Amino acid sequence: MEIKMELKPTTLRIYVAHHCESCGEALRLAEDIRQKHQTVIVEVIDLDAEGERNWDDVFSVPTWLLNGKVISLGNPSAEELEMRLSYSGFQSSAT
Repeated sequence: MEIKMELKPTTLRIYVAHHCESCGEALRLAEDIRQKHQTVIVEVIDLDAEGERNWDDVFSVPTWLLNGKVISLGNPSAEELEMRLSYSGFQSSAT
C-alpha cells in the first residue's frame, strides 16, 4: 500500500460581529495570515452585516474554522494558528 500526500487548498473562515470585543484582534490575525500565507483563502464573515449568512451555524464570535472544522471559539494564539496552518494543506490518501 502506498500513501500519497497531496496538497489541498486551505480555507480559514472567521466569524465576527460588531458587539464582539475580541473581534478586532481576530481581524488583525486574519490580516497577518493573508500577508504571511498568500495561498490560504481567508474569509471573514461579519454576522452583523446585512445579507451575511451563518454558513456554519456558529453561536459565538469570534469563531475560527479551518477547512470547515472549528479550531477555536475565541482567538487562537498566533503560534497555534501558525502550527495548524502548517499542517492544514496536506491530506494523506492510501492507494
